[in-house]
Amino acid sequence: MRLRRLTLLLSVLSLPLTSVGFAPAGHASARAPSFHVDCGAAAGGDGSQAKPWNTLATVNARTFQPGDAILLKRGSTCTGQQLFPKGSGSPGSPIRIGAYGSGAKPKLAGAGQVADVVRLADQEHWEIADLDISNKGDTAATRRGVHITRTDSGTGTYYRLRGLDVHDVNGNQTKKDDDASAGIFFEVLGQTTPTRFDDVVVENNTVRTVDRYGIHFWTRWMLRPELNNPNCGTACGPWTPQTRVVVRGNTVTDIGGDAIVPHHTEGALVEHNRVDGFREREPAHCAAGIWGWNTDRALYQYNEVSGGRSECDGQGLDIDEANIGTVYQYNYSHDNEGGFILLCNGSGSTTADNIVRYNISQNDGGQLFDIVCAKTTNTQIYNNTFYLSRPVDIINNANGSDAASAVFSNNIFHVATSEASYVNAGSLGFDSNVFHGSHPAGEPADPNKVTGDPKLAAPGTATSRADADGYRLQAGSSALANGRAVASPGGRDYFGNPVTAGCVPDRGAHQATTACTAPEGPANGVYQISAGGQAVDVPANSTVRGTQLNGWKWHGGDNQKWTVTRNTDGTHTLRNVHSGLCADVRDNSTQAGAAVTQWPCSGAANQRWAARWQDGGYTLTARSSGLLLTLASRSDGGLISQQPAGSTAIQTWNLVPQP
Repeated sequence: MRLRRLTLLLSVLSLPLTSVGFAPAGHASARAPSFHVDCGAAAGGDGSQAKPWNTLATVNARTFQPGDAILLKRGSTCTGQQLFPKGSGSPGSPIRIGAYGSGAKPKLAGAGQVADVVRLADQEHWEIADLDISNKGDTAATRRGVHITRTDSGTGTYYRLRGLDVHDVNGNQTKKDDDASAGIFFEVLGQTTPTRFDDVVVENNTVRTVDRYGIHFWTRWMLRPELNNPNCGTACGPWTPQTRVVVRGNTVTDIGGDAIVPHHTEGALVEHNRVDGFREREPAHCAAGIWGWNTDRALYQYNEVSGGRSECDGQGLDIDEANIGTVYQYNYSHDNEGGFILLCNGSGSTTADNIVRYNISQNDGGQLFDIVCAKTTNTQIYNNTFYLSRPVDIINNANGSDAASAVFSNNIFHVATSEASYVNAGSLGFDSNVFHGSHPAGEPADPNKVTGDPKLAAPGTATSRADADGYRLQAGSSALANGRAVASPGGRDYFGNPVTAGCVPDRGAHQATTACTAPEGPANGVYQISAGGQAVDVPANSTVRGTQLNGWKWHGGDNQKWTVTRNTDGTHTLRNVHSGLCADVRDNSTQAGAAVTQWPCSGAANQRWAARWQDGGYTLTARSSGLLLTLASRSDGGLISQQPAGSTAIQTWNLVPQP
């Protein structure tokens, strides 16, 4: 028995020792072969650890099978060669590229002699880990560190890039978008077969001193109604976005252009990344830190972005052309010359329903909010904290956007510089913000403005995303428990404290108050009243009494603005700004379906509406009948009547203050 145990032990000890940075790969076979590479080894190797291959050309000539591993020796260097293995893995059995032995990560130094140091084309189920990749030539040219492409080949699934150090890629700063230079680049080409990447994780890598992009996604399959001007003519195909894309935990520094750009994606998750230094070299064109172009439902959270240079853009964040449902939350932006965020739709395109919430900005300059290009639709900016100590345009509303484009609620603007300004900010929507410190000309006339000290613990002292306690609210803060209730506020604040829907929030990025207070009805003021994407509208600017109200896409005309006045019994009167007439239940009816019209204001019960907070907005109940203000449809022209509660989903109204 002892002899048998000794024999077994010696057998185990005689196995090759490897060090490979891979996560478990499902049901990959333990017997799948590993192929070893050491560019400093003797020629004539067989790929074993004892006799490794000594050129990447040997690897590139082989078609690998599911479960195979390609392992490069730690401490070795392969110069002027491209790693372009063939083959695809399968579900649960990816092909893996990694390292073996001990010491520094194996170096793949393209030295500018190859366009792409690591290359895959029309392949799937690959993991790449623990490599040191560079590609610096004598002069700039189109170069990448890792370049993965698909061309007219349908959906490619499962790509994992982890623990890579990609650096010193002096790419072409002039060429953007497709065929661009980048540290890590996923690119889709072709014109005949809709093609995409699916299930991509780019995680825990470093990308530094790279031109033009840090981490870049692009496809020619981009055409859709929301994108009016793709600038690619017949070379592009119908919208086929990249799906299940995750960019997480990467450190991206000293980038010539944009740092992290998941363009043309659906549901991308970009989180826990550190970006420091972008748009570092000319010609950089316009560039921002973390953003997407032509994306749906991208979620950017827990990132730290700094060091953006400014000649064109240079903001840490960007809601750009054809962005639908983008959310930026829990990010820390600081010391960006261009500012905090760019809002920039394309002419004729649709950028709509985007959210910026519970972020902290410290010492961003330039244009804190740069609202340029074409107007966005329904951008909600709430519960952020901004500390400004350098010259800055706090809001540069260059395109004349109004409350239909962007609404600022519950934010703290702590202005610690006398060199600040607002440009045309008054036409935007504002409600329940704190404006403290300096008060530059043009400061918005927020109907629920607070100017008292928000008593931030130590503003201006944050050193990282995790070290931002200086922006917590202290006792006696002017921002406590007096914000505007917001539908679906995200569930937590910047620091991880719960934020409960249906409760009056604090202002700023810290929810210090734990008790829940239900919102009261709206304060007196002028409002847009909207539900289901439609605003309460007097058709054709009519001033005729008895005209039935309808819903219409918000355009900002006075026939869509309502003066809301609180009555002594707690109800509200709604008077149209254009006609001067009040919202009225026709003939004082108590019947379901009775029309809601405009009528001379009398103060009668059929013109009194009780506002009750429910499901992220207000229900408006006619005092005379107990029935709810109801919109018939989400299409332009849908009629407005009174109906019983629950008879339709379009009974919850958002009241957005107007200047």
